[in-house]
Amino acid sequence: MLSPLNGNSSRISVAAVDLDDTIVRSDGTISERTLDALHAWEDRGGHVIIATGRPPRMTRRIPDKLHHLPWICYNGAVIHHGETVLYEDLISGEDTRLIVEAILAAGPDVRIGIEIGDVLYINQPLDRPGARHVVDLLSVANQPSAKVILTMDHYRQIEPLLAALPASARVLLSEKYNVAQIMPCLSSKERALRHLLEQWGLSMANVVAFGDDVNDVEMVAEAGLGVAMDNAVPAVKDVADRITLSNDEDGVALVLEELIG
Repeated sequence: MLSPLNGNSSRISVAAVDLDDTIVRSDGTISERTLDALHAWEDRGGHVIIATGRPPRMTRRIPDKLHHLPWICYNGAVIHHGETVLYEDLISGEDTRLIVEAILAAGPDVRIGIEIGDVLYINQPLDRPGARHVVDLLSVANQPSAKVILTMDHYRQIEPLLAALPASARVLLSEKYNVAQIMPCLSSKERALRHLLEQWGLSMANVVAFGDDVNDVEMVAEAGLGVAMDNAVPAVKDVADRITLSNDEDGVALVLEELIG
């Protein structure tokens, strides 16, 4: 059963929406109903923000109808609006190198990816758009990065051998996608969202936020109306005001349609 809307819905004017497993369905598409609901939200004067863990290059693979929106990428490390970078919170080049050195020392055969300048530099071949195979990863690991990425399996193998990460970084573990992401220590979708809201004279109380995974927890918890997808992990459901239908059942569209009235 769907949870009801809470009593704060009348002041909601910003929709912050995750992509994968939230508005993106299991087949990789976004339904026309969801696209129509997002545009109807804008037509009534509301803001729509996409908040995703994806890099900017991967946001361009979704429908053109959403390309005009501001995009929070890399779990909050970067905000793009079109080709303009509005905000960055990156791991320094020095600390990126320290992190990669520590991982290689703990597990020389571990596959490591580093997101630098919208390119995924990776030490083992990977057939993925924007991925660039670099045998000596330390040759590029002296630049500011949005995140360092490992599979959860590899991270668990080397975790006992890793020294403490630099203070500028933290690890975000997602069992759902089998990925460990080493990110800027303060970076989150919620923090980047607050940056945009300040420019508009708004606050988190004005936001309805939708998400499904651990990188959505802060955003959903702090929003005026936090909504977890039915397919969300327990950590998101635990902090949400409402649980909607799954990504394959247009759960985001359902809530927006109710709020629009």
